[in-house]
Amino acid sequence: MSRSEVKVDVFDIAPEIPRDGLPIQMATAGIVHDLGNLIQVASSALNHLARDPSVSAAPTLGLAISGARTALERAGALVRQTISSARESRRESEYANVGACLAEIETLIRSAWDPKIRLEVRVRPDLPSVRCNRLGLQNAILNLVFNARDASPNGGLISIDTAVVFDGTSAAQVDITTADNGVGMTAETIAFAFDPFFTTKTEGLGGVGLPMVKRFAEESGGSIDIQSAPGTGTTVRLRLPAMR
Repeated sequence: MSRSEVKVDVFDIAPEIPRDGLPIQMATAGIVHDLGNLIQVASSALNHLARDPSVSAAPTLGLAISGARTALERAGALVRQTISSARESRRESEYANVGACLAEIETLIRSAWDPKIRLEVRVRPDLPSVRCNRLGLQNAILNLVFNARDASPNGGLISIDTAVVFDGTSAAQVDITTADNGVGMTAETIAFAFDPFFTTKTEGLGGVGLPMVKRFAEESGGSIDIQSAPGTGTTVRLRLPAMR
């Protein structure tokens, strides 16, 4: 296998899963295990396509394949993290460099981005790390960015900004704000936005992304809120505790 090929390991997930909530954890782990198998199939097909001589003659196609390969690698990492979490009853505190996470996300999505949508990422140079799982943070931001993209069918601007805030105490918080100038949401939609499986999309995987982001934020000791109105776009602020 060449270095450029993607390989996603499939795990034996049965041993060492805690007894608390075992049926739910086994069901979740089983789904993720099957997902890992499907990722392997997609990876093999992608590697086969990349070896086709016609690909080297089409630079734009090569960029698209590179973006898809990176996405599969991240999906494989998510599979490993989910199975590892199912095996552990507790996780130690982790820290993430927001600037590095956003740089990786920008590189990932620009290779397969809609040309009608402009993406701007602005990171403060003195931004502290945040107390959360790095992969979880990246997946949360990806969910928010893809939601913003879906809400901008006619194109436009999607921005990601960062800031350090204080909530009345000495504890610093880091805000990661994703904003778009898309179709926006009504007050009723905002009220149900974090409910599992609530969606305004007619197709695709709607109703899962925002609840996952909310759960990630709360498990990390942070919060998330939405500001939006029809025709004015949407702003989502993810607030996470900064490392002391």
